[in-house]
Amino acid sequence: GLLGTAALTTGIIRGNFFSKNLTSATAIAQTTLEGAQRVGYSEVNAYVANTTSVPPSPSMGGVTFSQSASVTTASNLKTVSVTVSWNETGNAARSVNLQTILAQ
Repeated sequence: GLLGTAALTTGIIRGNFFSKNLTSATAIAQTTLEGAQRVGYSEVNAYVANTTSVPPSPSMGGVTFSQSASVTTASNLKTVSVTVSWNETGNAARSVNLQTILAQ
């Protein structure tokens, strides 16, 4: 009855909150990767190290996220990895990791 409906509503609200945060985290990571692609192979290491271009604690939608980025080099390829993390209600840790590869 009524208690079941209340529990269902709570679950839907939590699901919507998670979806909103997942979308925000993905947008933050995508923006960082697009910047890395824009500066290109030779400047990507400096770009990722710059906290102005890759802010460590961006906020979006009332939630503060943690962002980290790294570059690994193999042959003439650089892999840029961006991880954006946040905590859900009840301190459940969540994260999104996106990557792109740049060629020389």
